[in-house]
Amino acid sequence: MKVLDIDNNFKEIGKSFDTVHGHYWILLHIDEVEKLNDFLTVDENTIDECKSLSQESKINFFNGYIFIVFNVLNYMERIVAPRELDVFLSRKYIITVYKYRIDILENLIEDINGWRNCFVLKDNPRPSILLYCILDRIVMKNYDIISALEVEADKIEINILKDPRQDQIDNLITLRRQVYKIRKYLSPLIYIGDSLTINDNLVIEKESLKYFVSLSKKIEKLMISLESLVQDLAMVREAFESEIANKTNELMKIFTVIATIFLPLNLISSIYGTNLKGVPFMEVENGCHYVIIIMTFIAIILICIFKRKKWL
Repeated sequence: MKVLDIDNNFKEIGKSFDTVHGHYWILLHIDEVEKLNDFLTVDENTIDECKSLSQESKINFFNGYIFIVFNVLNYMERIVAPRELDVFLSRKYIITVYKYRIDILENLIEDINGWRNCFVLKDNPRPSILLYCILDRIVMKNYDIISALEVEADKIEINILKDPRQDQIDNLITLRRQVYKIRKYLSPLIYIGDSLTINDNLVIEKESLKYFVSLSKKIEKLMISLESLVQDLAMVREAFESEIANKTNELMKIFTVIATIFLPLNLISSIYGTNLKGVPFMEVENGCHYVIIIMTFIAIILICIFKRKKWL
């Protein structure tokens, strides 16, 4: 367990501290979740939910505190992996419960110590503002993930337009599956953002609500960017199918031209294969050579016609 004194420049303090006065950020590992009741009167079901670590993002309002579940996403080696972060917010405390390392929290602590990118906390050192900063960084990290996926989608589209292959469509399907996974995890953020602006149990100070209104707008823009990426992937899939259809049409055109060239040649061959009397060149010495020359001449004429019409 780590306790940071919000009123004293987030200085780390010992486990014993004034629980009556002051504001504190308490970081708990999942194994220490039972200590929650030392600071808040927490519903037992909520503690069980913290232990499960397999929930979708959500928000619940209780008497005196807000309970929020976040799925902090990481994108590594083309795989989206969520890490659950549970947050309890009261007027005096913000308690973050985690099992695995959450880089957003570590980076935020570093920035607070160096007073970088968190000046709103310096002007308003409150647990609710700290929650805003955590949420804002989650949103920005998701923007970075979406941007990385957009870059991959662009690369796949360029490769498809150059030379469409099956492995490219496999990459596209994998990418689209990850995007759908992201949408599943991010969709609840809209409800969470709206709920925080409503402030059902009045835990968030009135003067702090403007930050959550701004955050809610950022979440809406994030979801618009995500939906735009979904549409882009659909267009890339259509581009692949269009290129494959064009290549198929080109092959069919070539086969049709070849069949058209050989059609009169087959007809001539069939006539000479009937052994009927009166067929030209049948009884002429070297007549076969004349027939071959005629057939070649016909083929050349047809090829010239097709080239002139730009069918070849």
